[in-house]
Amino acid sequence: MPLDLKRENEIVPQYSLTGDLISYLRCGLQYRYHNGSSLPPSRPVQLWFGEFIHGVMEAAYRIRRDTNPTPQFPWPANPKPYRGGAPMNRLPHDIGTIGDTVENTLRATGKNPRNANVRDSAYRRAELAVNEFGPHLFPLIASAEEKVIGTRNIPQSQSASPPRARLYELHGVIDVLSNIQLTGASETNIIKRAIQNVHPGLSGQFEVIVDYKGTRRPATNHSYWNQGDWQVQTYAWLRMRVANSLPVVAGVLLHINELAPSAEDLVELKREIQQGNTDIAPANGTHDYYLLNTWRSGDAVPDFSQQFRIARAIRIVPVTQSSQTLATQRFDDVVLKIEGCAIAEAHAGAIIGHWAPNGDDDTCAACDFRHFCPAPAPRTGQHIVTAPTAP
Repeated sequence: MPLDLKRENEIVPQYSLTGDLISYLRCGLQYRYHNGSSLPPSRPVQLWFGEFIHGVMEAAYRIRRDTNPTPQFPWPANPKPYRGGAPMNRLPHDIGTIGDTVENTLRATGKNPRNANVRDSAYRRAELAVNEFGPHLFPLIASAEEKVIGTRNIPQSQSASPPRARLYELHGVIDVLSNIQLTGASETNIIKRAIQNVHPGLSGQFEVIVDYKGTRRPATNHSYWNQGDWQVQTYAWLRMRVANSLPVVAGVLLHINELAPSAEDLVELKREIQQGNTDIAPANGTHDYYLLNTWRSGDAVPDFSQQFRIARAIRIVPVTQSSQTLATQRFDDVVLKIEGCAIAEAHAGAIIGHWAPNGDDDTCAACDFRHFCPAPAPRTGQHIVTAPTAP
């Protein structure tokens, strides 16, 4: 009996939505140094901050789910000093206790806050996220840290060198809300109300996905706005590849930094309001309007109302079949670009010149490689786009 020759092993590149695709869009060259060379950043402040917030929220959710009786909100927050200190007598649901575990986990992977101010800011925002979102969000979660994965075709390239594979694997981690939890929630639930404002009369069986963002709400003409939209749509596409999943009707992006904005955030917000590039601004005549318009750089950050801060923090992204198709095609194109950069580098034997150094000012400020970057910051205005978001 004739036997077929053994086929060569086929490469199927693996891409994570945040670790690869979003990172590449933020700065191609920084992505290559961190991911392509497997070089861990020594000061990954943005990466540490986002993962710390996500870790605290996930741990807090599990404590609330598994502890009987459930600790009443607000939970205390007593973090240890920045440089450590004597053990503290704290409750298991103390946000300082939770933060210790998350910090130790991140430290083991080489991720640390840049300084005490960054760490203090992370704890303050984590405290507000747990105590202001937790009572509303945690009861709605049907599945936490759900792993989603799917395989897609790499688009055909016009280059003389074809991609190194036909397929790529896309994966991510999400929290899932179901129609059961949302229907049973009180009408005063801020997450439920936000979803209903976008989807009035929502009924039937469905799911909503949630993602935490350790960032401020981006301007509506900024590429980060579009990237958040595309990320939700792609998560929805991946979720619907899971057996027995329900149709995803929306995504919830929680921009945690809006719960405790910095002075720099307020400067950006005032500029965006003046230029008409934000969808959430304080209503004329309200106390929040007065606080923002009388604030000047160098003043202490005003104590905005919880209603305004929550409105800024929650972004609901509607999900449709056409929006999923458009977003996944956009990410297919990003994968094709990454593969093209990798092939060009392999042929030339050099990194510089084949990966775009296109980070914005914030990305560059936290980059280990900015001192020898061929196009260092400042480049104010980078990443500003005019294309409409996905429908």
